[in-house]
Amino acid sequence: MILEKKEKKLYKYKWDKLHFNFGDKENKTAKIYLKKTWSNIYLTLCDLNNKVIICKTSGNSKISESKRRKKIAMAIETIMKYLYNETILLFNIKNIEIILKMRIRSHLYTLIKRLKYYKINIVSIISRKKIAHNGIRKKKLRRI
Repeated sequence: MILEKKEKKLYKYKWDKLHFNFGDKENKTAKIYLKKTWSNIYLTLCDLNNKVIICKTSGNSKISESKRRKKIAMAIETIMKYLYNETILLFNIKNIEIILKMRIRSHLYTLIKRLKYYKINIVSIISRKKIAHNGIRKKKLRRI
């Protein structure tokens, strides 16, 4: 009995390109949400209607197993490499709006350098940092 080797099938992403709204056909614009948590970095690519195209993290970009390496600013370079090769080239995106869900740190500067390296224009940078829900309440008086 002879066993035949089956060829491995490589599955690639299949998207309907008409499903997303990028504005003009020549100057396509998308949004990138940048969020840093205690142990991870999230880069989410969305269209102009805020439909999520793809979300890449430092965890699923095969950076390292240690939490320290996952949250440093250099991790954004690896995440952007995956984002650029998989989606930005596929959809031919030329312009990007950056939306921050964190404080301005070196992560933002690294992201801007990567976008300039890939020759992508930055249209705007918006900060949407969360504010505490009870930020306007006065302090309680101290007991003596």
